[in-house]
Amino acid sequence: MEEFEGVVLDFDGVLGDTEGLQYEKWNILLEPFGVEISEEEYISQYCGKSSATEIPRLLKREYHEITLSEDELAKKASEVLEELFGRKARLMTGTLEALEWFEQRGFKMAVCSAKNPVELKMKLSSVGLSEWFPSENRSTQSEAGGLAKPHPAMYTLACERLGIEAANCIAFEDTSAGVKSASDAGLYVVALPNKWSRGQDFTQANRLIQGGWTAFLADPRI
Repeated sequence: MEEFEGVVLDFDGVLGDTEGLQYEKWNILLEPFGVEISEEEYISQYCGKSSATEIPRLLKREYHEITLSEDELAKKASEVLEELFGRKARLMTGTLEALEWFEQRGFKMAVCSAKNPVELKMKLSSVGLSEWFPSENRSTQSEAGGLAKPHPAMYTLACERLGIEAANCIAFEDTSAGVKSASDAGLYVVALPNKWSRGQDFTQANRLIQGGWTAFLADPRI
């Protein structure tokens, strides 16, 4: 790993054990319209996609009974998410151990997630990771020209903020959209699939690890 200097991490499903909360928020929001998304549908259609743009667009196309606009869906989803994170957010197993492992080896670290800086700040605060990722080491969709994963813009911005070439950075992602985003930006990509993303296409990842941070730390070769 000598040639790598930076690590860029997704939040939901990589740092925070929060992908289930992302699923829960949509069913809370859609209940008044008589819509309930199954776990299987969420996993196959929505997991890893942007809650600010892509998911509202897909929901409006699939469920005509939803009377909220796409913008209204995105806004209300953000409000529900903040409430859920405040009560239920927690870290993925091994997250702190992994961050300490990277820190001890001199890696610079950034987080690449969320639709805007306010949401990302909330996410990090909810699990006690704010000090690990100062504001200058954060990358969000709104700061990357509004371009969500799988577009590479968010990862390109993260590397720029670290001041490290993309080829010298490692990305950790749990969804196919995230893997494509990081890979197309030129990073070395490690996929860490979980309950919500197993079965997605991870062919663009340089390494696929089943078992999360525990498995990576047991064999951290790149």
